[in-house]
Amino acid sequence: MCAILDTDASHEVFTKQQHEAGQRFLRWINSKPKRLVVGGQMLREINKTPARLLIAEGIRSARIRRENDAKVDEKEEELRQSIVLKSNDYHVIALAIVSGARLLYSNDKDLHKDFKNHKLIRNPRGKVYSTDCKGSFTGTHKRLLQTKDLCRDGCTNPQSPK
Repeated sequence: MCAILDTDASHEVFTKQQHEAGQRFLRWINSKPKRLVVGGQMLREINKTPARLLIAEGIRSARIRRENDAKVDEKEEELRQSIVLKSNDYHVIALAIVSGARLLYSNDKDLHKDFKNHKLIRNPRGKVYSTDCKGSFTGTHKRLLQTKDLCRDGCTNPQSPK
């Protein structure tokens, strides 16, 4: 079960500004190694936030899985050349395809549409964990964190969109 944390929501997970939903997400990603994946532009963006130290420590301690930046960047460029997204987050979609992650914590509604688009993210489809309406931990959040198929093929051998 793998997840991507969008930079717009990283403060809800890795700072004192945590909502309950952010606290629960952090517990979930810390409960098993390598549930959170980073790489490419996503990692470069997070490295500009206060979360950078926690992410770096997570990578060093093997709690966070770092994808090959070159592979993620290559997939991002391929997507930019072939697909028009609703959001400007080609790097997030590229990271999902390369890593196999199928859960996204984000509050960007256009990115939600792209991540749930079965033509981009499939086998299984992408799911979104969001606090854009409220920060409380809801039944939807609980169900998402209990979902067993949040990672394609155990986060290996991902399938690219056609």
